[in-house]
Amino acid sequence: MKPDLNELLEFIKFSHDIRKIEREIRLEGNKRENDAEHQFQMAFVALYIIDKNKLKLDKYKCMALGLVHDVIEVYAGDLIVFAPKDDIIAKELREKEAVQKIKKAWPHNITLHELIDEYEARQTPEAKFAYALDKLLPEINNYLYGGKAWKKHGITYDQVKKIKEGKVDVNETVGAYHKQILKLFESQPELFGEKK
Repeated sequence: MKPDLNELLEFIKFSHDIRKIEREIRLEGNKRENDAEHQFQMAFVALYIIDKNKLKLDKYKCMALGLVHDVIEVYAGDLIVFAPKDDIIAKELREKEAVQKIKKAWPHNITLHELIDEYEARQTPEAKFAYALDKLLPEINNYLYGGKAWKKHGITYDQVKKIKEGKVDVNETVGAYHKQILKLFESQPELFGEKK
């Protein structure tokens, strides 16, 4: 098959669209994190945690999962995890449609499709690790930047603790990091908002 520059240009535009999806995480100067930054951080931190803890995982698969796990948000949008249940359900439906849209737009990018499907199924150790890490990083970023998103949305410590149950602990190592950061949260109530 001859390389198709036009298709490559369209795919690169799609990669730019990932940067347009803003998350609720607030970074330095109250700047909102975008999906491209989040996906890069996922891949980068996955490599660190796997090597540091000598985990028996395919580190390159984990990095790849981190790089693609939120690409469906180009079509489905992002939503804060603390959103009302009806909004969460609606987003889940949009995400299923987004997976199909990506498969239709990029039919030859089999690896992308396989990675999205693997992440969404959360059956492999690598997918469970990536899923858990995706739930841990927002906590860490909120901590590092003074809880800006939690304060803005009136999110309490108890809400953060509850929403992460059954998610960060699908991987033992990520779960252990989560337990450590919860201890930091307990000693710093100023990170959190008041329940609305």
